[in-house]
Amino acid sequence: MQDRRRKSPQMDLFANGQSSGAIGAPAWPELPAEVQGTLTRLMAQLILEHADKSKTAAMAEVDHDL
Repeated sequence: MQDRRRKSPQMDLFANGQSSGAIGAPAWPELPAEVQGTLTRLMAQLILEHADKSKTAAMAEVDHDL
């Protein structure tokens, strides 16, 4: 049986300049350097906050077992 569910393609921010995800979304190289820097900092902050929450949750689980 063929799996009819398909994953939606992830937008490639570093593609060849063509927007493939959202209609009208600019490609990464088209964004001003200031916007690229802001988005990069925001994504880094998001990743670090997520990692910190995961670390806290993992530590709570270890403490819970003791």
